Amino acid sequence: MKSTAVLLLMLLTGCGHTSTSQPYFEPPAPPAGKALVYMMRTQVIQGSFYDSVFSIDDSAIVGLSSETYSWVLVSPGVHKVSAGQHPNARNVFLMLSVEPGKEYFVEYTQENMFEKIRKWEANEGKSMVRGYSYIPVK
Repeated sequence: MKSTAVLLLMLLTGCGHTSTSQPYFEPPAPPAGKALVYMMRTQVIQGSFYDSVFSIDDSAIVGLSSETYSWVLVSPGVHKVSAGQHPNARNVFLMLSVEPGKEYFVEYTQENMFEKIRKWEANEGKSMVRGYSYIPVK
């Protein structure tokens, strides 16, 4: 597991902007025992030329550029979701309590030059993500 995470980390940190994206589409419902976690990045000023790398439990998942999103299936429990220019212990993070069958929306943004990561309520998050472009987890 650790070697896979290290390989993914090396691939993501060497990338500039992700080049392939597509308009929003409705993902499949999560299978039994899983939840759907959306990761979204708004337009940011500081570091806008680089992808923001989202990690779950310190494993890099996807690099997102401005106004893009991705999603991943997650097991129930409490998970650390973080984002920043590179995977780093000092990145902004939140602890996300995940229940099976639910959808969660996590956004990385900047306000007044401060990085923030926050969870949106499902109805607000769904509305927001529909205006973003999809980048698949690799």
